[in-house]
Amino acid sequence: MDLLKMPGVVYCEFEKGDCIIRQGELVETIYYLQSGSCYRCTITDKGEEIIYGIKESNDFVKSLLGVLIIFTDGYSNNNFIAQSKCVCYKIPKKVFMEYVSDKPDILKKLLYMAMEEYRELNSSFQSRQEGKVANRLCNLLLKNAKIKDGRLLVNKTYSNYGEISKFLGIHKVTVARIMKSLKEKGLIKIDKDGIIILDQEELAEFAQGNKLISY
Repeated sequence: MDLLKMPGVVYCEFEKGDCIIRQGELVETIYYLQSGSCYRCTITDKGEEIIYGIKESNDFVKSLLGVLIIFTDGYSNNNFIAQSKCVCYKIPKKVFMEYVSDKPDILKKLLYMAMEEYRELNSSFQSRQEGKVANRLCNLLLKNAKIKDGRLLVNKTYSNYGEISKFLGIHKVTVARIMKSLKEKGLIKIDKDGIIILDQEELAEFAQGNKLISY
């Protein structure tokens, strides 16, 4: 990749749990995630951690950590925490801006990514305001499920109640109550492999807000 060969770009590694970009930090460099994964989160004034998303090394634009920050005042509102060992390239802001200045396709993808993050944030706020966090939880499970050995299995990152509570910004006791209701309805089951979706169509009805869940 031409970008990684430009002057000033430096190879670096982070171990699981390392903070790659800190909340409140002035971002002068961004990172290209070559391998591994990290999550983007915010620590609230009350000390609560809210996770906004997972960054993985499977797409050039989406693997750029902190890239949208350089189009704002330059200060990060989030922490980017290594979820596993991460191999990265540290890219100075000026180098990246020079690289994309004549690449409208990349700028277009960055705009799409910004709008996706805006929609996700707006949806999260609206669901809490309208009391529809259970529907949002159903959507989270569906979005992160894949067929494995003939079963629709939710990614293990989203199978931990504590992690789900951080993604949705709700207490993990609330998560446990919603999951209990979903199990009682026969929509999911949980075993050693994690959360298995048993009725995708019915779960989608709840995810889309067509039905409400009592918990």
